Amino acid sequence: MMKGTLKPLLMALALAGLAPTAALAESRPATAAEVKEQSQTHVVMLGTGTPTLHHKRAGQAILVVVDKQMYLFDAGPGFVRNFEALSGRDFMPPYTQFVNESVYGAIDKVFITHLDSDHVLGLPELLLRPWVLGRDQPMKVIGPKGTAQLVEHSLKAFKEDIDHRLYGTQPANANGYKGEVTEISETQIVHQDDKVTVKAFRVPHGSWDADMSFGYRVETPTRTIVISGDTRKDEANYEHFRGADILIHEVMHEGAISRMPQDWQKYMYHAHTSTRQLAEIAKEVKPGLLVMNHPLFFGATDEDMVADLAKHYDGNFVLAQDLDIYE
Repeated sequence: MMKGTLKPLLMALALAGLAPTAALAESRPATAAEVKEQSQTHVVMLGTGTPTLHHKRAGQAILVVVDKQMYLFDAGPGFVRNFEALSGRDFMPPYTQFVNESVYGAIDKVFITHLDSDHVLGLPELLLRPWVLGRDQPMKVIGPKGTAQLVEHSLKAFKEDIDHRLYGTQPANANGYKGEVTEISETQIVHQDDKVTVKAFRVPHGSWDADMSFGYRVETPTRTIVISGDTRKDEANYEHFRGADILIHEVMHEGAISRMPQDWQKYMYHAHTSTRQLAEIAKEVKPGLLVMNHPLFFGATDEDMVADLAKHYDGNFVLAQDLDIYE
C-alpha cells in the first residue's frame, strides 16, 4: 500500500535523478493516511474485576497503548502486577528499571471513571511503584470531584515510605510519586495530543451525583474505543457509544439478579446493566466488538454470562479476562 499521495511523485523524481534532499523529505508533515498506516493501537484489560473477590480478576484497569504511549483508565486493586506480563511485547515501552525512558515513565496518566473503591484502590500503588522503578515526572490524574483529596490523602498515608526513599540512602527523584490532578464535572475533552483524543462523558450510576461518574471515548489514528465505566442502561449514553470499534461495557447476569431480594434488584438496575439490556444497547449502537467487562456474576459462571448475552445478541462479543488484548 502506498503511504500517502506524495510517494509516487518521490519515486518518479528519484528515477529521474531529481530526488529531494533528506531534509526536505523529512520536513514534510505526515498525511493523515500515513499516520494511520504507521500507527498501532492495543487495548489491554489489566483488571476486569468487581468488589467481589476473584483470584483471576484484578481490580478495574484498562490500558490503551498507542505507539508506546500509555493511557490508563481506572486503578482498581492489584492490577499493577499485571504490567509484568506485558514485558517483551513489541507494542510496549522497554522494561528497563530506574530510568524514566521505560514503561515506568510511560505510566504517566490515569483517567478515573468514578470513586467506588473497586476502581481506585490501586491508585496509591500506581503513584508509588513506577516512581520507585524510574518515573521522574508527576502522575497526571483525571477524575471526578474528590480525586484530588484521594491523591492527597494517599500520599499522606505513605509519607514515611516516601520520606525514607527521598531522604535515605536509596537513589530517588523528587517528583515521580506526585500526582497532578484535574477534576472534571462535565462531558468534555480531557486529553488531546498529536494522536489521541480522550473525551469524558457523564454516565448515570446508582446514587452518584450526575457530575461524579464518567465513561470515556478514546479516539486514536486507527481505533475508537469507548469505556462505559459503571452505568445503568440509559439512551443518553448512546451518542457516545456510536461508532466504537471496541465498546467495553459493564455487565451483570440477568438470571442471577432475578433471584435477589427485591431491594437488591432495584439497586442493581439503578446502578448496572443486565445482559439483556446490554444486548439492546449493542443492537442500537452497533460496535465492531462488544467487550463485557466488570462482570457481576452472583453465582453464575463465565459460560453462563456468555450464554445469557448470546440469547439476545448475535453480534461480535467477548467476556473480558485479565490480560486480554484487543487490536
